[in-house]
Amino acid sequence: MRVHKCDHRSERKVSYDGEVLSRDGERITLRAIWTLPTRTLPYVTLEQGDIFIETFYTNRWYNLFEIRHRHGDLKGWYADVARPARIANDGIEWDDLALDIWMDPQGTMLILDEDEFEALACELPPNEAASARGAVALIQDELRTQWRRFANDAIAHALIQRGWTLGTAESCTGGLIGNVITDRPGSSAYFAGGIIAYSNGIKQRALGVRQATLQQHGAVSEPCALEMARGVRRALGVDVGVSATGIAGPDGGSADKPVGLTYVGVSSPLGEQGERHLGSRDRIGNKQATADAALRLLMRHLAAPPVAHSSAPAESPRSG
Repeated sequence: MRVHKCDHRSERKVSYDGEVLSRDGERITLRAIWTLPTRTLPYVTLEQGDIFIETFYTNRWYNLFEIRHRHGDLKGWYADVARPARIANDGIEWDDLALDIWMDPQGTMLILDEDEFEALACELPPNEAASARGAVALIQDELRTQWRRFANDAIAHALIQRGWTLGTAESCTGGLIGNVITDRPGSSAYFAGGIIAYSNGIKQRALGVRQATLQQHGAVSEPCALEMARGVRRALGVDVGVSATGIAGPDGGSADKPVGLTYVGVSSPLGEQGERHLGSRDRIGNKQATADAALRLLMRHLAAPPVAHSSAPAESPRSG
């Protein structure tokens, strides 16, 4: 199928061919190959042979592209804010409205060309400008869903490859990490379960977090997150533990530990790692962002070369 990229005046600017993979009344998904010379952008390098899986919607104000290296490795996702696609006699047309969003395989999201869009929006009818702006939140939700699916698959592959099992220790996320993990069919092959340790007492009794750690560092700290990850390995008899603790908000913060401050940790035979993150005052947003941060850390941690499987959880020296 021929694809025609148009400007906001519906004038064709670029045309190329794509192989239709699927289509229905609301969307067309096709496969296209990057045939131009290498192009280095601030967020990705496009090379000849890169594979674009492009989904065009006839009822949404955006298009979604998944970009892979010619060997199959994911480079990221790219979404264009655009008028709903139109089926033409010689293919499919879509009007690019300049505003774009990029997400890389680590889940980092960038909003691109906002200034260009605002200048262009002055030429759009008010209802179209509003629809285009409203598409941004929809795109962000869609990209997060795509990324979580990718991260879930990567985590599952790494655990199955090693023959390891996983447990979660969650405080501020309230079970969201385990919820995402179990969204993947077949997760029972490697996910044993989780402990929601919301209170300090449960952190101590169920996960073995030390009183000295809570007194010296507090529950919202990297040492606590690491002890939680280590503790869930012992409590559930799993190889890998991942944890989250923090202040979801909107209340409960202090000058030293503001609302949105969270820590995630991971413990495995590969070692231990912890990370600090600072969000906003949005409780639900902080919970979701912290769960994503834990998945991101776990995915990165498990990307290390495989080691021999140990059936019993070990107290591993901290590696990072």
